[in-house]
Amino acid sequence: MQSKWHKIALKEVFSETKSGKEGLTISEVNQRLRGFGRNVLPQEKPYSKIRLFLNQFHSPLMYILLATVVISFLLGHFSDSIFIIIVLFINTTVGFYQENKANRSLLALKKMVKIKTRVVRGGYEKEIDSEELVIGDVVLLKSGDKVPADGRIIESKGLKINEASLTGESQAVAKEASDSLSGLASLPERTNMVFMGTIVEEGRAIVIVVATGIKTQIGEVVSLLKKTKERKTPLQKKIATLSKWVGVFILSIIALVILEGYFTGRNFVDVFVASLALAVSAIPEGLLPAITVIMVLGMRRIFKQRGLVRKLSATETLGSVTVICTDKTGTLTEGKMQVSHVLTSTKELLGDNINGLAQGEGVNGIESHISALKIATLANDAFVENPDAGLQEWIVRGRPTEQALLLAGMQAGLNKKELERQCPIVDRISFESDYKFSATLNRKNEKQNTFYIIGAPEEIIARSVDFDIDGKKEKLGTVQADQLIEKMEALAQKGLRVLACAHRDYNVEIKYQRLNELAKDLSLVGFIALKDPLRRDAKESIAVTKKAGIRTIIVTGDHKFTAKAIAEEIGIEAKDENMLEGRELEIISDDELKEKSKIVSIYARVSPRHKLRIVAALQANGEVVAMLGDGVNDAPALKFADIGVAVGSGTDVAKEVADLVLLDDNFKTVVKAVEQGRAIFGNIRKVFVYLVADDFSELFLFLGSMAMGFPLPLLPAQILWINLVEDGLPDIALTTEQELKGIMDEKPRNPKEPILNKPLRLWMTAIFFITGLTALLSFFSFWKLTGDLDKTRTMVFALMCVDSLIFAFSVRSFKRTIFRKDIFSNSYLVGAVIISAVLLVGAVYFSPLQKLLTTQPLSIMEWVVIFGISFMEILLIELFKRKIFNVEISNRRKIISDAVG
Repeated sequence: MQSKWHKIALKEVFSETKSGKEGLTISEVNQRLRGFGRNVLPQEKPYSKIRLFLNQFHSPLMYILLATVVISFLLGHFSDSIFIIIVLFINTTVGFYQENKANRSLLALKKMVKIKTRVVRGGYEKEIDSEELVIGDVVLLKSGDKVPADGRIIESKGLKINEASLTGESQAVAKEASDSLSGLASLPERTNMVFMGTIVEEGRAIVIVVATGIKTQIGEVVSLLKKTKERKTPLQKKIATLSKWVGVFILSIIALVILEGYFTGRNFVDVFVASLALAVSAIPEGLLPAITVIMVLGMRRIFKQRGLVRKLSATETLGSVTVICTDKTGTLTEGKMQVSHVLTSTKELLGDNINGLAQGEGVNGIESHISALKIATLANDAFVENPDAGLQEWIVRGRPTEQALLLAGMQAGLNKKELERQCPIVDRISFESDYKFSATLNRKNEKQNTFYIIGAPEEIIARSVDFDIDGKKEKLGTVQADQLIEKMEALAQKGLRVLACAHRDYNVEIKYQRLNELAKDLSLVGFIALKDPLRRDAKESIAVTKKAGIRTIIVTGDHKFTAKAIAEEIGIEAKDENMLEGRELEIISDDELKEKSKIVSIYARVSPRHKLRIVAALQANGEVVAMLGDGVNDAPALKFADIGVAVGSGTDVAKEVADLVLLDDNFKTVVKAVEQGRAIFGNIRKVFVYLVADDFSELFLFLGSMAMGFPLPLLPAQILWINLVEDGLPDIALTTEQELKGIMDEKPRNPKEPILNKPLRLWMTAIFFITGLTALLSFFSFWKLTGDLDKTRTMVFALMCVDSLIFAFSVRSFKRTIFRKDIFSNSYLVGAVIISAVLLVGAVYFSPLQKLLTTQPLSIMEWVVIFGISFMEILLIELFKRKIFNVEISNRRKIISDAVG
């Protein structure tokens, strides 16, 4: 029945929803929530667990492994075929477990972004979670909001809504509160309706909710979806390609083993089956699930730091960030603004004395002060949810600046609701960076309306013609205007944010298209200065970014002196040549900006369109840019940046396009997210090296043995058991690694740098030869000493398992030695190694496994020899690690010290 709402009269809408402009009572809301459920869309169906399990077999590498089972079976090696199937099943189960856990975590994280909605309930404005909306709720919408439910428009002003998510049409649709429309009107033609999931681009409106959740227009569309198709991230695609090349390389080596066995006259079937087992062991089929787990774990850690990563691909890019463009309010400062000074023509009033205004306690210029605070209260989107409660219990909603202005007015005895009752609002515009002010037009009397405006001082002064001094007007000349600008700059140099307020009376008959057309020939009332304490951790966070080779740039709508004061306090360079204002951005070319962006650390009085140019200029210089924003007009810059960062208190539009949402609006959270981004990429490299490098030693062992005319060094079942021991659990444990020490002492990683960079390739080659050659020499020595091939194979089998388990601790860090105090700090890895060690001991001493694997019990002395050889191997591996990676680290540190110092 929802299709009827656009064609019936408004009074019928109120009647059918049993609601009115005052909204619903709390008891009515609770009753409707119980009856109709929460305002949520049906969840897109993820893969079922069975399908997710079967999906583990859907990869080229797995197809190769399944082919080995068929071939082994056709050759009559039934026990080997069964064992290969068991190993594949175990590996697949592990992969399924990893991916299922990652998917569940990812789904939970996606639900963390909550859309907040302003509603009228019982006559009072409140801010609620959009899931709590019910039919009959009265919702207030403004530019930047995401429409939380389907609704009929009661009142609107300049409302334009982008309905691309529903209709596919990118052009915003003008909406208005018409009484009814034709019953034949199509969805895009229903201009008296708003629909869930669409975006308010301009204007504001009051709507009454007529449908929620699955009953909305978009709910009907979503309910038709059967499954989620999660696209692979660029990194996952890179890994998949790399895995294929590794698979091709391994298969080429195995083909070489088979040919070598054939030409040296060995039993072809035995060699072939052993080669199949080698393929199963060496191909890193668990790599992709491991990568997904690493990225999701990283997202969870960032969430614990109060940052919400909305896109999986962003976790990798975060580690490459070279520039962070941030506003100062709320990110570098606490966002707890309060009025510190009210300036009129006569006196400066400290914020602490605002309470005295209502009673006029010995303050000169009292009328102007009251007038200034009245303007600040009316031209303001902030509101108190519970005005009847005590001052300490007030819940104030809105932007930090507007909250501070509203509280200052209320503490001075000004009641916003009462003021609006006495002077009803005719029209209003919220603060926008493009024109740097907010304003309302209020009904003064039957013949006149009053235009109230508050915003950037230079903007308001330029539009003013006289000065209102306690109700008397004095002409505002150029000399006085310059003096006012000087006074404002003096306050800004103290780090205060300064706003100017003004007004003008208009006849009721005055005509205008947009309210900002009335912002001319104003009467200036005065300045209101606000202070916002610096966050205690801001200076430390800036120091961390400097050390990490990351530039921090302040991009703000505030005056350059305000930004400069903050920058100097937190350690950002703030000389004249490092600052650029919005008016200068208007006149310089893109090429000039590209050059200037190399040294500019403060962009002041900028508008959202300037942010797009700033990002483009930085990217043209090869920078990887993280851009912070909160407004509807910031969305293009956030989308264009490499990492778009929306503050949690910002608009829904900004959050919609952002890669990262700061739940606490804190700059430190961005730094922590970058740190985790670096750790994530490091973990991906560790898992890759562990799964590939150590497995290659078996290939070396087989090639060498066959070239030397030795017997097969390991049987197929033993190869597969080694695969279970080394690749089963330790690689999962390595995904949880948290090596953060020193990670922010390195320069940012070049995003074009391959996963296997030169140092890693050198180290993997060294590991390949060290472990492979050691295994080959050990096999030859054990065989000559014992003369018992089964005993020799058992010792080589145990040696390769022990090597892998010790190597898991070595690969925990590329820049720290295995011989350190905290080597066992990863409890997951310790647990995985213990379980794998139990599997090894069972293979050597448990009778049924001895028969399956053709192993023999080993003596204490033989274990001593095995551990002794493993210890020598790890010494060599660590020696090469130190030689290879220390050079790289020292080079990076030199580059950073040169750049910073």
